[in-house]
Amino acid sequence: MARFDLLSDSNRLLCMLLLVVVMLCSNVQMQASSASFGDAIFFTLIPTSTLPESPSSLLIQSPSYIDVPAGARLTVHLMRGETIIATSTLTFQQAFFNPRLVPSVPVASFVPTGAPTGGGQPLENATLNAGQANLASVAMEPGQYKLLWALSDGVMGTPGRVIVTGVPVSFVDLKLSAVSAAAIIGDQKPGSVLFFNRYTSNASNPTRENSTINITNTSPTTQAFVRLFLVSGTTCQTTELQLCLAAQETVSLLMSDFDPGVRGYAMAVATNSQGQPIQFNWLTGNVVVKQTASNSGGPYSSLLGAVALAKRKDGVIPNVNGLAEMIFDDVNYDRLPGQIAFDSVPSQVGAANLTVVSVYRPLTDFSSVPSAAVQITGWSKNNSGVVATSAGNQNSTCYTDVAMSTFRLQPTVISQFIPPGSTAWFAASAVDLLPLMGAQFNTGEFNGGNNARPLTFSAEYRIRIPVAVVTCP
Repeated sequence: MARFDLLSDSNRLLCMLLLVVVMLCSNVQMQASSASFGDAIFFTLIPTSTLPESPSSLLIQSPSYIDVPAGARLTVHLMRGETIIATSTLTFQQAFFNPRLVPSVPVASFVPTGAPTGGGQPLENATLNAGQANLASVAMEPGQYKLLWALSDGVMGTPGRVIVTGVPVSFVDLKLSAVSAAAIIGDQKPGSVLFFNRYTSNASNPTRENSTINITNTSPTTQAFVRLFLVSGTTCQTTELQLCLAAQETVSLLMSDFDPGVRGYAMAVATNSQGQPIQFNWLTGNVVVKQTASNSGGPYSSLLGAVALAKRKDGVIPNVNGLAEMIFDDVNYDRLPGQIAFDSVPSQVGAANLTVVSVYRPLTDFSSVPSAAVQITGWSKNNSGVVATSAGNQNSTCYTDVAMSTFRLQPTVISQFIPPGSTAWFAASAVDLLPLMGAQFNTGEFNGGNNARPLTFSAEYRIRIPVAVVTCP
């Protein structure tokens, strides 16, 4: 029998009995996916019963499938927002394989500050070291916390439940919320869906402000049917263009000709001739955006590569009541970005440099307006050479441009947070953990722009498009 060394004597028997019941009756509510070498995955905490005011431990229960080599380490971080506050480690001295581990045992644990952290050995030939944290705060606001789970080598099923010991003994379900982008190699690839993170044009003076969207069918043998949706950043209204690209054909679309006076983003979807999405991972593209620099008056151009998402399942997405639903979950299509990063933002003091970051959430369908409460957090070095952080909030509807020179940061205002001669970087994520995409643009000493970098990927997102027959020009 595995030992629960971190439990008090008064709670050990009750917790073990409850654990067996939960395992037999609910099958631990296991996630369908698994965590493998290189993955870093995030879980939100969902209490299923009243939590004790002063927990004596948080015990993350093992998944049923474990196959790891000797020397593998499971690292689980307890985070409040984007800050790591405690870390638990499980180190395997020998290889361990169990395709159905029932009942489950702790593979990670957290104890109150000042409590012993060693001595736990829930799995044979493995050493568990607990992290220390203010567990009373976790019990009071579980929605403010999440777990970051990383396995150094091997494969584990994803965990499903946390036991919170104390009075009363309680349970917390774990919900997969995001997958780290660090586990995915390369961001330049073809796909079946392309996102262009910005397009714009000036209806009266397109020579100063305009965009060209370029789409290429890289297949050496097969024609591509493409439906391109231009989404207004002001109204979320869409304009559809239908394209039929021969094998290895490329096309360039000047936005002043097709959607003049509009700023927003675009989505291209590979379909069959009936307009239903299909697996056709041969599309690539980019958008050249020409804009006016507000602090110099002259135009400048940025080249943004299309964000490509592969369709992983073969076959056609069916037409259901006139709609086709694309699921971005790493099973049907690649996942969409969740948390995104903006690199090397310079000082905004005196308007020598001006940086604008754009954020948006893709339409779920064409009859509703997506909105997101976005937190933007920055990191920079202060005068003492210590990395400091400051954050602010931004509501986004359809498509939002955020001027960093006037963005309200706390506790340090932007002019002090990025003093002259220094830079900072920022991360943006939606409070509801659903997808967020965007780009950044800088004018001043250096003019240019680039896509926001994905730091995590949202667990699942669905986009429904109306089905329409593709008419080739």
